[in-house]
Amino acid sequence: MANHFEFNIRVYIEDTDAGGIVYHANHIRYMERTRTEWLRAAGVDHYWRQKDYNFVVHKIDVKYMRPILMDDLITVTARVVSCKAASFVLQQNIYRGEILLASGEVELACLSKEMMPRRLPEEIRDLIRKELEQD
Repeated sequence: MANHFEFNIRVYIEDTDAGGIVYHANHIRYMERTRTEWLRAAGVDHYWRQKDYNFVVHKIDVKYMRPILMDDLITVTARVVSCKAASFVLQQNIYRGEILLASGEVELACLSKEMMPRRLPEEIRDLIRKELEQD
């Protein structure tokens, strides 16, 4: 499998609907947590304290294959698949063991503090370049 970041998440009752299945919007929350931890693990832990730029979801596509259930221990992955001057795309998957439960692709755009598109910061470009070279 291609290089990717993994983050484990336990499913709690607050994540589920009345049928005991994870509510569909929570898949996106799990992917967001994993992207955050990917940045933190890569040493970009100051992102939340700086004010010069921000990442916003420009586009997201999620495919739901199998239900995620109460108390499941899931693994969410993140892998960079492409990069442009002001945005990049991650492929994200959710697994229970080896079973693929959901997959998604998210494009993140970089905005300036004025909320205008801006080039990715050098440290983010370097991180993405390194990730793409490992594929």
